[in-house]
Amino acid sequence: MAGDRGFRVIRLPPYHCIFNPIELIWSQMKNNIRRNNTAPKFSSATIDIIREEASKITAEMWANCVRHSTKEEDQYRARLITPLIINLEESNDDDSDYFDQ
Repeated sequence: MAGDRGFRVIRLPPYHCIFNPIELIWSQMKNNIRRNNTAPKFSSATIDIIREEASKITAEMWANCVRHSTKEEDQYRARLITPLIINLEESNDDDSDYFDQ
């Protein structure tokens, strides 16, 4: 359905919440709800606080979380990928360096 509407679904690695911006937003929301909630769990007052906190999420917050996740991805990728340099100018047909004799 997403593809039919011009969207591309991106799969995120499980258990890597730092790569998922919505997890950062959700974390901020939960912290604010805990700090401001004095009502019993799942009461109408709690639902109102959840709605209020959700309404405070701005495009700028989303952009910051996406930027942070992208930066984390780049740092993670840089640690995993080492450059491979092959010198094509030198030619050595002797493969003995690569195999045990």
